[in-house]
Amino acid sequence: MDKKYSDVFHARWLSNELTEEEKSDFEASEDFEIYKKIAEKSTEFMAPNFDKSQVFENIQNQIHQRKQKKSISLFKPLMYAAAASIALFFGLFYFLNLPEKHVSGIGEQLAITLPDNSEVLLNSNSTLSYSKKNWNKNRTLELKGEAYFKVEKGSDFTVETKEGKVTVLGTQFNVKTEKGLFEVICFEGKVKAETIETESILTKGNAFRKMKDSLPEKWNVTAKEPTWKKGETTFKSMPLKYVIIALENQYKIHINATNIDVKKKFTGSFTHKNLQIALQTVFVPMKIGVTFKDKENILLHKQ
Repeated sequence: MDKKYSDVFHARWLSNELTEEEKSDFEASEDFEIYKKIAEKSTEFMAPNFDKSQVFENIQNQIHQRKQKKSISLFKPLMYAAAASIALFFGLFYFLNLPEKHVSGIGEQLAITLPDNSEVLLNSNSTLSYSKKNWNKNRTLELKGEAYFKVEKGSDFTVETKEGKVTVLGTQFNVKTEKGLFEVICFEGKVKAETIETESILTKGNAFRKMKDSLPEKWNVTAKEPTWKKGETTFKSMPLKYVIIALENQYKIHINATNIDVKKKFTGSFTHKNLQIALQTVFVPMKIGVTFKDKENILLHKQ
């Protein structure tokens, strides 16, 4: 094979990163048809089930069988070498293109700096993932849980969740998502919040919420940043179901709410520093009793 085409060159070819001149030169070479056939077959590799050691073993077995024959084709050794090379490329691509993933624990906040110096603060028990590849041209992240974003200006910046997505150019905003809940608060600039059913443009001080089986809600806030950054979670007309999830995310507890109406709405806040005070702040005004079954399990009941 032509030594001018290195492993790095073939990797760039597989990634479609060659210049037009390089591409034309390679397609005119004797090696091109071999690599083209191998690449086409390699599309059958399915990461992460791709087993490089098994591929290598198969190639060795085929080479051993080939040596037992009197007539040896020049083309087959080239195919085996190319196959091994392509296999390694695909394995390398898989690991190099794994998304960056950040996970915050119970009661933990996690600060993240993105490749463009945008900043993200993950609230407790949340997950953020994104790909570094071509980040400046494709600033897209996936969020589970809650996070506060300070976005540097540039190309579109998109936060995707299972309940909806937010698109901005450069701003500060908070996204909270749980199953059946999607909430966005804009603290600076302008954002677009989208769900399957609706979309809304938010500017500084605007908040948007869409819950399952409910109409979209909009309201205004005066805060300059989320209160949870400073150790207090705040709600406005939030169903108790989601307040309970927030308590469980902040403290290492499980709350049994089968005996109360979790659709009742709560407006207020709870502290991150003291579980007893947090429980009293939320449930006493709503006339809900709290019983500790053990250190981590709590039963709610009507008073």
